[in-house]
Amino acid sequence: MCFRGNGGKPDGILDAAVSRSTVTRDDLAHAIYARIPGLSRADAKALLDCAFEEMLSALTSGEDVRLRGFGTFRIRSKNARPGRNPRTGAAALISSRRVVVFKAAPHLKSAVAASGASPIVGDTP
Repeated sequence: MCFRGNGGKPDGILDAAVSRSTVTRDDLAHAIYARIPGLSRADAKALLDCAFEEMLSALTSGEDVRLRGFGTFRIRSKNARPGRNPRTGAAALISSRRVVVFKAAPHLKSAVAASGASPIVGDTP
């Protein structure tokens, strides 16, 4: 949500999505469309898709994606390790892999903490 000098209150464009507890790509494209006069819905979606493609390209080439005030996406390599099949209990080797990790920026952390939002059921700190 964007805050535009209105006392720190959300401007309402993503309020419906927030009430569902999930913001989708279409919700973000609509928010871009609503904020930029003269931009068509198709152009807003193309702009968002372009941003995601650039982020994907950077991550797959091993670069970090740092969004100031939001957070940092980075690739982390995980070594192979022993594990177990939860259904059968049989030992299994978990192969080495690369995963995307996200570290929230202090601004995002403080905004979420100040929002007073209740934690999602099943989330643990």
